Amino acid sequence: MKFLSAARATTLAVLLAAAMPLLAQTVPTTLQYATYTWDAKRTKRLAVSEEEIKQPALMLRDFTAHEYLYSPQDKGLKLYSTEHRIVRVNTSEGIERFNKIYIPQDGGQLLFLKARTISPRGEVVEVNESSIKELKDEDGRRGYKIFAVEGVEKGSEIEYVFLRERAPKFFGRDYLQSDLPARDVTFELISPEALTFDARVYHGPAASRDTVLAGKRHIRMKLTQVPAAHEEAFAETGAERMRVEYKLAYSAQRGRTRLFTWSDASQYLHENIYTLGKDEAKAADRVLKAAKVPAGDTETRVRALEQYLKTNFNVQEGGDFNLARVAATHNASDVGITRLFGALLKRLSIEHELVVTTDRSDVVFDESFDSWNYLDNYALYFPETKQLLAPARPDFRYGMVPSGWTANKGLFVRTVKLGSTESAVGTVREIPTLSAEQSPSDLDIKVKFTPELDKAFVDLHQVLGGYHAQEIQPFYSLIPEEKRTEILQALVKSSVPDATFQSVKVTNGEAGLSPLSKPFLIDANVESVALLNKAGQRYLFKIGDLLGPQSELYQVEARQYDVENDFNRRYNRIITLELPAGYQVRNLQDLNADVKAGPDAKDPLYYFNSKYDVQGQIVKVTITEAYRQIRWPKKDFEAFREVVNAAANFNKVVLVLEKKKS
Repeated sequence: MKFLSAARATTLAVLLAAAMPLLAQTVPTTLQYATYTWDAKRTKRLAVSEEEIKQPALMLRDFTAHEYLYSPQDKGLKLYSTEHRIVRVNTSEGIERFNKIYIPQDGGQLLFLKARTISPRGEVVEVNESSIKELKDEDGRRGYKIFAVEGVEKGSEIEYVFLRERAPKFFGRDYLQSDLPARDVTFELISPEALTFDARVYHGPAASRDTVLAGKRHIRMKLTQVPAAHEEAFAETGAERMRVEYKLAYSAQRGRTRLFTWSDASQYLHENIYTLGKDEAKAADRVLKAAKVPAGDTETRVRALEQYLKTNFNVQEGGDFNLARVAATHNASDVGITRLFGALLKRLSIEHELVVTTDRSDVVFDESFDSWNYLDNYALYFPETKQLLAPARPDFRYGMVPSGWTANKGLFVRTVKLGSTESAVGTVREIPTLSAEQSPSDLDIKVKFTPELDKAFVDLHQVLGGYHAQEIQPFYSLIPEEKRTEILQALVKSSVPDATFQSVKVTNGEAGLSPLSKPFLIDANVESVALLNKAGQRYLFKIGDLLGPQSELYQVEARQYDVENDFNRRYNRIITLELPAGYQVRNLQDLNADVKAGPDAKDPLYYFNSKYDVQGQIVKVTITEAYRQIRWPKKDFEAFREVVNAAANFNKVVLVLEKKKS
C-alpha cells in the first residue's frame, strides 16, 4: 500500500502487481466488478469548467474498489482491486506527468488492463499491448511494467482501467486526495459477509456504514469534488491529505472478539523480534563477544553497543532477517538489525522497550484506530534514561531518532516474565521530541573593515547541534576530501555570499558522534566586498545578510492547515561590529525587534528578539529566536507568522554608516 499511496499523491502512476502476462488470468465471475470497464462508445471528452482548464491536469474520475473474495482453487482469500482513472491534461507539464504508466510487480497478478486517449477532436487511440516494457530496479530486485500513452496533446484525456489480484492484506490505506483537483472520486471495500472491516476517513467525510448486499459486505464513499491539496510552509501536507484507513476487525468465527488489536500486535512484534533459533542465539553470542561492550552505566553500555553495530553492520533493503546470516554477512534488513540489537540488549540485561510508529510527515499514528499499517518504524526506548535509539538508522545515535517519529504516538512493547515464560505488554504512548535547546543553530560573527572601507573582514563561528547537525555531521567523514571544502564554503556563503576564504575548518566531523553532546562546529575567516556599499558620503552595511536566508510567510491565501514544525529549534546569534574610526551608525533602532507568540508572554513558545549595545566603536547585536512547540493551531496562525517574518524582516536590515559630526 505504500507504493500505491505515494503514487496517487504525486504522479498518480498505477502501482499494482504484474507478474503474469496481460489477460492471461481468468477473472472470477463472482467478483463484484468482474465485468467493469470503460464506456466503449464514448468519444467526447467530459465537460470541464473554465477554471478547471487552467489546471495543468485534472482528475475527472478516480474509482477504486477492493474486494476480498474466497478462491476455491487456492482454498483461501484473494484480494482483487479494480481501478479506473480519467485524467484531463491541459498543459505540457500535465502531459509529461501522465503520459507514462508504471506498474511495479510485487508478487501479484495483473488480470486486466486497458488504456486510451481521447483527443480534443474526439480521436480515440488505445494503447497497444505490445508497447508494454518490463524494467528492473538498479539492484535487479523489483520489476516494473511500463508503457507510454501515445497521441497525448493539450486538452486530451488519458483513461485507464485495470484489475489486479494479490494475496490478502488485512490492513490498507488509500488516498482520496492529491495535488490535483478531482471529480467523481469513489472508494469501495467489499468482503464476504463473514468478514467485517472497519474503515476510517481522515480529513474528509465519513465512509458509509457497513452494508450487507447479496452476501457481501460493502463500505463505500463517493465524493463529487475533492479539492487539490496544496503545499504549505510549516505544514506536513502529505499527512493532511484525505485518506481512508481500513482493517479486518471481526470474523464470524471469532464473533465479537476484535481482531488485530494493539495487544495482538504487541505479542506478534515481541515474538518476531525476540524469538531466536539455536543458530541465531549462537550468532548473537559471537557478535556480543566481538563487540566488547565495557562495564558501566546503561548509557555507556548502550552507546558502545550502538557504535559497534552501526559501524560493523550494513542496513539495506533486501538485507537479512535471520541473525545467523546477519552475523555471517554483516548485512541486515531493518527488522534484522532490530532483532540483533534486541538479542544483545537482553544478553547485557539492559531494560528496554520496543517502539513501533509511523513518520508523522506521512501519517500520524492514531491510537484509536488499531491498524497495523501504522507499524512502520522501529525504535528502542530505555526507561532508566528515558532515551530513544533508532537501530536501523546508522546516521542517528542514542538520544535521537528521526524527527518525524517524535511528537507522535507509537506502540511501546515491554517484555514481561511469567515464571520462565516471556510475554509482552503493549501500550500506546507519546514519543517525545527534543527541546529547542537541543537543536541549536548559533552564530558568533565578528566584523571589521579596512581603513579604506572597501571590504569587510568576517570571522564566523557556527554551531550546529541536534537535528540541525543531523543533515551533515553523520555524513561529513564519508565525503571525499576534495568535496568537503566546497560544502563548508557553501555553508559559510549562506551568511557571506561573496566570501573570499582565508581559512575554514570543522570540529567534530568524525563518524559516529552524537550532535547532542558534540555539535558540528565551523570556523571561518573570510573577506567580503558585497556586504559594504558606498552611497554618497555614507556606507551601507548589509548586516541582515549575515543571518543567511530566512523563511518567509507572506502568503495571501487563507491558511489550509495547522502549523507543524519538523522539530523544535533555537537560534542564538551574536554579531559584533567594529566601526571604522570617526564613523557611527545612523539607524541603530532598526536592530530592535521583539515578537513572540504563545499564551505566556514571559515564557513564549515562539519568539524573535534582537537588541544592540554600543561601547565606543563596538556595536554588539544579540539575536535570539526559538520555536519550542511542534504544533500550533491555524486559528492563531497570524501570531506564528509574525515571529517567522520578524526573522525575515531582520534579514533585510541595512545599517547606515556615516561620519560623526565634529
